[in-house]
Amino acid sequence: MKKITVLLSTLLMLACSTALAGGSDDATAVGIIPFGYSDDDSRWISGKLSDFLMDNLDSSEDFALISENDLDDAFEDIGFNPDQFQYGVPPEMIIEAGEGMGADLIVFGFVVPGGGDKYQVLWNIVVVSSANTISPAPSMVQKNTDPVRELAETIVSEINSQVGARADESLNIARYHRANSSWDGAITSYLQVLDVDPEHVEAMNELAAVYLKSDVDSVARAEDMYNMVLSIDPSNSSAMSGLGKVALKNENYETAKDYFDQAIEADPDNTAAYSGLASAYTALGMTDEAIASFESALAANPDNLQAMYALGLLYAEMGNYTEAIPHIEAILDVRPDYTNLRLKLASAYSEIGNYGSAADNAIIVLEATPDDTDLALFVAQYEARAGRTSSAVERLNGIIASSGSRQAYLMLATVYRDSGQRSSMQTVFNRLHNAYPGDPVANYMVGAFYYQSGSSKARISELVLSNIATWESAVNELNSAISFLNQVTGYRSNQAQNMVAAARNAISLCEEKIDRVNRYSQ
Repeated sequence: MKKITVLLSTLLMLACSTALAGGSDDATAVGIIPFGYSDDDSRWISGKLSDFLMDNLDSSEDFALISENDLDDAFEDIGFNPDQFQYGVPPEMIIEAGEGMGADLIVFGFVVPGGGDKYQVLWNIVVVSSANTISPAPSMVQKNTDPVRELAETIVSEINSQVGARADESLNIARYHRANSSWDGAITSYLQVLDVDPEHVEAMNELAAVYLKSDVDSVARAEDMYNMVLSIDPSNSSAMSGLGKVALKNENYETAKDYFDQAIEADPDNTAAYSGLASAYTALGMTDEAIASFESALAANPDNLQAMYALGLLYAEMGNYTEAIPHIEAILDVRPDYTNLRLKLASAYSEIGNYGSAADNAIIVLEATPDDTDLALFVAQYEARAGRTSSAVERLNGIIASSGSRQAYLMLATVYRDSGQRSSMQTVFNRLHNAYPGDPVANYMVGAFYYQSGSSKARISELVLSNIATWESAVNELNSAISFLNQVTGYRSNQAQNMVAAARNAISLCEEKIDRVNRYSQ
């Protein structure tokens, strides 16, 4: 199936628009099951709707329509009589038949009387490779040719956005968990993205990177995921670089070096590959040789940006950011358009605690891409850490005004929390709920915010009187987390309830520690 391309910055966890379809050579194969019906009028609508859907799909360069004969044959092969479509098809049979006919997506639904002269059309999209079903909001239509034709056009036009929206939402949650080092939640949400689109290369690369985290340590899974990416996109520099990191983990340093060299050849601006190459040299005990080699290359040709690049990143890999920064800045003097490297410079300044310079460099990139909401969030984070609270607050409020970003709300709440403005933090949460009333994503994200904050405080173990206030604060935040998480509905509800259970355990531990300290201090 044509992979869903999600237009995102790799800095934070916010998603933009997605698209399933592309050119005719990469069209998405779609089968249309005639919609079920309950009476003669709804039968007429079902027949017309199926005809118009097939006409629209057949004329589109984005989709490849599976013929009625192939669809009927596929269902007959698994023992289902196509004459019974009006009564609906068991979901497991849709998947099996879809695989048999080589479909990427199957569209099916039901038409029922909706009152007066209106009929309700319930429609669904099945992603065959993952057995995932997406159910958009039902539509109302009159028994009339033109309204039915318009509904068919709407359904076809929304196939991409409906599938992409589910992937976007899961990707948002995955990146939120990843940013908070909640690896189990991140893995679950990334897998939900792949349930919707098994060829979502960006999600694969990010999931593989999570598998490589020391707290997760699933190197074999990361390797499998990176190889899957290369099977889809053989020139994917990020996946090559990822396999280099896998080789480093497995102490296959020569192999790692080869992968990083390939990644750099595929994308000369892949800073992760340069950093990995520096690590491979270091692991091979060739740090001095690497530095000498890069410096020698620079002496022979001061315009050798690759050598200068590698040298700066080698110092960064060694944690010698003071040495790394001048080299990186020298490259940027020559190539100010190297935005990835400028962000690396911002990161280096951040590592030495110079958040002001980190923010200044990130702002340079943001000025060139003012609509990059992810980067704007990144800048706000640096500004907050640099003590530029008012700038961070102003920037985050601007993001909220222009995009309504949930992540901006949460980061603004964090800025207020870290600056001791707890009442302002709560006001931000109230604004979030006003902007997204009853929204399960908002409830989930706010609940997770309180859960992570309360859990961190609850882990303080020293049984002294001075810690009682911290544990009491933890209990309050964990109770707030439970309140929000209990309102979460939909496919994230299981994750929310897992956090609720963990929050209650943490509350019990806090209360036990408070009781013990009170008893021992008497």
